[in-house]
This record gives sequence, structure tokens and C-alpha cells, in this order.
Amino acid sequence: MSIGTASNYPEPQKLVENRTSYAGEGAVFSVYDTYQEANRVELHATSPMYCGMISGKKIIHSDEEKPFDFLPSESLVLPPNQTIYIDFPEAKMDEPTKCITVEFPLTRVNDIVAKMNETLPRSSVSGEWEYDAKSSVHFSNTESVNLLIRKMFHIFTEEHKQRDLLVDLNISELIVHMLQTESRNLFLKNYRNHITKNGLAAAIDFIQNNLNQSISVQKISDVACMSKASFYRYFKNEFGMSPIEYINKERIKRASQLLLQSDNNVTDVSYKLGFSSLSHFIKLFKDYTGITPKQYQLQKLNS
Repeated sequence: MSIGTASNYPEPQKLVENRTSYAGEGAVFSVYDTYQEANRVELHATSPMYCGMISGKKIIHSDEEKPFDFLPSESLVLPPNQTIYIDFPEAKMDEPTKCITVEFPLTRVNDIVAKMNETLPRSSVSGEWEYDAKSSVHFSNTESVNLLIRKMFHIFTEEHKQRDLLVDLNISELIVHMLQTESRNLFLKNYRNHITKNGLAAAIDFIQNNLNQSISVQKISDVACMSKASFYRYFKNEFGMSPIEYINKERIKRASQLLLQSDNNVTDVSYKLGFSSLSHFIKLFKDYTGITPKQYQLQKLNS
């Protein structure tokens, strides 16, 4: 994902986490550029903070979990009053590590939660929408989230008569994605406990067990014991993506695991996951990861 160039910003005042901020009504949008390698740089959020990686690589350290890589087209949402520490292993003057953040008040999140429970209620098994103000959320972006980040960048940085209104709408959309991702992660962690009483859980179980073959929305609707239209609407409401997007995402995740085995070549992996053609597999993999399967395999095996 590409957002702007170095010429869009003032000359950097510092080489590590050089910050350029744009204040909107009830939100602060910031662009961080780091131009040299650094370790254990502190970031503290007093209110919920969305972080989106644009370029380069960060390693995130926190008290909650083991260190993890934070890469382009990924998001991290920090709860209020959490501190994390960041390593920048690849930052360079000509290839800075770039990240954006959006800070918004907790009351805003709670208002969106209430509205979602009123207008987009979840099933009785899934429970109500809620925001965990104590835990961070790390997730890979869908294309809609990438598009949203690009829109927000232009809204914040360009003069526009309706800027405050557009910022307000896009912040709301970002919070909805955040809540859907948080609930999705919890659901996927525990879906096996609900297979017999939750049609969506049964559908997820079917998808996970049949990633090596063609899966139609009609088939998984039948497994969920729902009409195709109801299943599609329920699935997208719960997961923030269509069933086909989810299936493709899971196939690419499984492909990434298979490519780590040196005895699997790209053609083998494409065949094992039931892709109709090698070219389709390569295109889909690149769409989701930014590199071809062969490039991914070489990078991982060489490291």
C-alpha cells in the first residue's frame, strides 16, 4: 500500500519516529517516519489508538504477548493507557519505516458499539458487540481497510470544506472494522465449541477442513442451514468480509505455511489447495501479501 512520498512532508526533525500530525475534530492523525535502525522505542496511548503499517518493518514488544513482526498492510489497535516498545530493524534514510496512527476518544468507540448492537445485532450465541479496553488487536488488513487508510490520509492532509464530516464518517468506519476484527479473532479461537448450535461456526469448520477444494457460498450456506442471502449477510456482518474473501484469505495463510517446507514448490502448493490455475494462485497470493509465492518462499527459507 502506498501513501504519499517524502516530498509531502517537512524535513525530518528527528531520525527515529519523526512525527507529522493533523488534528481533526475529536481525532488526531499522525504519520511517523523512522530513518535509522533503533530498538525499544516507547509508544504510549492515553486513548484508543489505531496504528497502520505503510512500509518497512517493526517488531512490537508488550507485556501482553510475545514480540511480533508488524508489517505493511497490517493494523494494530492499542487500548487506552497501554505502552508498547518498538524495534526498527530495517529503517534507512532512503527507505524509512512508515506508520500512521489515529487517536480517538473511548466515548466514540462506546457510541459505535451501542449503535452496532442496535442496527447490526449479532446472534444470541455470538453475544453483543463489545470493545475490550484492556487488550490490543493485531490483524491483517482487508482491501477495504487499506482503501480506508488511503482515504483518511488524503482527508486529513488536504483542505476540504467537509473535512470534519468526512473524518467523522471514516473514523466510524475504522472503529467498525476494529470491532469486527476483535470479535472475529475471538470467534475463530473458540468456534469448535459452538459447531453443533451455531450455523456460522459449522460453516467455518467446513471451510477449514476443505481448503483444498472449490468451495461455493451455496455449499457453506447449506452447511450453516441458512439461505444464501441470509448467510452472506450474517457472515459479512460478523467478519467484516465476504465468505469468498475469507476463504481466499485462509487459503493464502495455508499456502504460506506450505511454502515454508522446502520440498514444496509453488506448483505443488497451488495443486494441494485446489486452485484452478497456477496463474490465479500466484495473482491471489501477490494481492494478499504484496509478493509472489516464490519470492515469499525464498525470503523465508533464506532467513
